[in-house]
Formats: sequence, C-alpha cells, structure tokens
Amino acid sequence: MLNIKLRVRNLVRKYDTSNPYELARHLKIDVYEFKLPRDVRGFIIRPLRRKMIFLNDSLSETEKIVALSHELGHVRLHSGYGYTLKANTPYYRSSRREAEANEFAAHLLSYRHDINADMLQQVLNQKRPEPLLVHKMLNEIINSQEM
Repeated sequence: MLNIKLRVRNLVRKYDTSNPYELARHLKIDVYEFKLPRDVRGFIIRPLRRKMIFLNDSLSETEKIVALSHELGHVRLHSGYGYTLKANTPYYRSSRREAEANEFAAHLLSYRHDINADMLQQVLNQKRPEPLLVHKMLNEIINSQEM
C-alpha cells in the first residue's frame, strides 16, 4: 500500500517547495495550457519517455494549481499511466488511481493553502478516500481562494 502522505512530504523536502509548477520543472515535466473541453481540467501523456501535463486554459489560476497537483500525483504514483482522450468517454473515472491522485493533491495542497485541517484529516484517514468527497474538498479550496 502506498504511503502517499510520506511521498508528498519527501518530495516537498527534496525540492524545498510545494509549488506544483516548480515541482514539475524539477521533475522535468512540461506543463502546457491548452483549449480543452470545459469538463476536462487536465491530463498527462508520456510520448517518447517525456512527461507532459496539459491543463485547461479556461481554468482559474487556483483551479490550475489543483489540477496540476492531481496530475503530479499520477506522475509520482502511477508509472506508465496516462490519459487518452476519446470521444464520448467521460473524463472523471472513479478508480483507485484517481483516488490516489486526489489524495496526493490534497496532501500537496495542505502545504500551500489554509484548508480545514479536520476535514482533510477525516478524508485522508480513510484507506481509500471517496473520490467525490476529495473533489468536494478541493472545490471548497478553490472557492475559498477566489473570494
């Protein structure tokens, strides 16, 4: 079983930052903003051993940070995993990998934002947090940052 909290802490300590853009740079991951369908926040691809993260250019800056944190979770936790966008396929998938990437994002964001620590701890104490609950928490972070 992955110790996601420890992995995030080690990553933040190693590069002395919790900024997902700086972490991507240190990890040699190219980040691009691109016009994507409204319901797609971001995705990762790995062409020719390179890692590239695409973010929806219509997202707010805070939403981009959340999406990038989630995609970094996939990079650090799921080697060889990447998205392929297909017509008529919904972006959101409730799966173990999505839950783990959400948990990674939540831990990474906890270094950067003043979030409800009790709520975060309650969600993360579960073996596999319900992805929709984590998404709700991340959306609350976005909304509180944009006010």
